[in-house]
Amino acid sequence: MLQLNQLVFRKDNGCNASCKIEMKQRKERQKEKWILCPVCNNKTRLKLRNNTVLKNFPLFCPKCRQETLINAEKWNISIIKV
Repeated sequence: MLQLNQLVFRKDNGCNASCKIEMKQRKERQKEKWILCPVCNNKTRLKLRNNTVLKNFPLFCPKCRQETLINAEKWNISIIKV
């Protein structure tokens, strides 16, 4: 009985370690967000992080093939010219 409890405890530790790694990876993914095209609302090829600052950035959308000038800071995107 004592050995069975030890085996269960070891499995929990292994699961917790892998779960912690998965949680860390999820948090890193949450720090990034896709920039959406202001014209067609589809994903572009760029991601923003919380500390990213863009000024007069030419954002190109591969789907609608339009270029838009944007400013971005802390996930707030403002459109300069469509």
